[in-house]
This record gives sequence, structure tokens and C-alpha cells, in this order.
Amino acid sequence: MNSSNVVRAPSLFLSHGTGPFPLLDPEQQSYRELVRKHASKLDGVKGILLFSAHWETDEPHITASNNPGIYYDYEHMRDMLPPAAFEFQYAASGNANLAAEVADRLRDCGFNPILDYQRGFDHSVYVPMTLLRPQGDIPIVQMSILRGQNEEDSTQKNIKLGQAVECFRDEGYAVIGSGGSYHNFHAIANAFFSNEPIPAGHEKFEKFLLSAATIADPVQRETALLGWRGHSASIIAHPVGEAEHFMPFMVVAGSGGNRAGVRFDMFVYRGAPMSFYSW
Repeated sequence: MNSSNVVRAPSLFLSHGTGPFPLLDPEQQSYRELVRKHASKLDGVKGILLFSAHWETDEPHITASNNPGIYYDYEHMRDMLPPAAFEFQYAASGNANLAAEVADRLRDCGFNPILDYQRGFDHSVYVPMTLLRPQGDIPIVQMSILRGQNEEDSTQKNIKLGQAVECFRDEGYAVIGSGGSYHNFHAIANAFFSNEPIPAGHEKFEKFLLSAATIADPVQRETALLGWRGHSASIIAHPVGEAEHFMPFMVVAGSGGNRAGVRFDMFVYRGAPMSFYSW
């Protein structure tokens, strides 16, 4: 890899919302407008390593096809969702060479990566990327987040995963984590179907998240994030055993290097916050 004359690409955390609805729901037009206005953050990027909250594995899995296509990861809900949810297309290609380079890097860092030639882009990819880059002109390698023996182990593994791929930013490849700063699915469903208010306290967790993200020193930032479950409001934002949407944030924070993160936007849906961060 040759980093001469290449601008360091960003590390971004995107809250992608609830399934396909951010692209379908008239009520979420403001979400679509919010994401679209940040499209320039990907200008000049050669490619993207995108970590999906909807792909959780014991070791890193990497899409290795040049033409991954679309994977409707909510197929089991076909009878419940509108037909339009199964009509999305996204034109971005994959990048088999980049996938192989990432796998080599991860092996050097002690991981046992698996190249996946079958899996397509799930909605962690095509929901936010349809808004950010509708032309699909940036190749994407989708990657899994890591599952640990417990939440602390998962947190540490995903931070280390982010640290391992940070070097690709210096080659012009963006690192994106697509998940949610808040993902209490039961609370959101109650708000949507029954108009019940989101439980109070989530704003305290958002404050904690901001305080940890803005730590410039990567060691101190990692220490703060490893203790996230000790925060009293963490269970409101991410119920125990359901923190997979938070793990892409850990990857992105891990790849942030020695720079303070910035919360560059936030969307609130029926009282539930969805934050966006960059490094």
C-alpha cells in the first residue's frame, strides 16, 4: 500500500434507524434530509470498510465479492413488511482486493478472518448509503462486528478490530460503523404502535457517549468505553444482551486514532436519539 498524496479518510459512526423504515416512512423524511446533508464527508474516499450491526460473528467476516448485491436481512418478516422493503437496490460494487488486504492485516493482528463470497449488503449498508451516496460510486467491503463471551469482551474485541483497520484510513479508505447509539427495540416498537413514550434516562447515556468519544487519547478513550455498561443509563439505551447496535461504534472509536471524536449530528425519532460521530 502506498499512502503518498492520499488524504486520511474519515471514521464515521452512523445510526441507521429501524430496519427499512428510514427509507419508507413519511414520518422520517427529516431523517433522510439529515443524512443527505452529510454526503460530502465521503468526497474523495477510495472505498469503505463498513461494519454492520446486523452481522455478528466470533471472528471477522469480510464480503469478498466484487459484486455483492443486496441481502434482505429481514426476510423472515416478509409477511409483516410492505413489499417496497424488498425492492431496494444499491449499485455500489465490492472490492475483492481490498477484502484480501484487510484479511491479511487482521491475521497479522491476531484475528482469524473469513472471506465471504456469498453475502450481500444488508440494510446497515443500503439504508444509510442510499442517502449518503445514492449514485453508489464508492466500493464497499462490508464487515461483521465481533461477538465476545460477554459484553465487556465484545466491547474490547470490537475496539481492537477498529484499531487493526485504522491504517486503511491513511490509504484513503473510510471506516464506517452502522448501528445505533440507542437501540431499545421494544421501547421503539411501543412508541410506534402504541404511542407509548420512550423511557426517560437515555439522554444521560448520550452525554456519557459524547464525553467518551471526545477523549483524544486512544488509551483513555478505550478505558472509558470499556466501562460503558457501568453507566446507569446504559440499560435504557441498550438492554442487556441486545448491544449489537452499539458495537459498530466501538469499532469506529477504535479506529479514531489520537483525535477527539465529534458528534456531528443527531436525529430524534419518537423520543429515541440517533447520534452520528466522526473521527
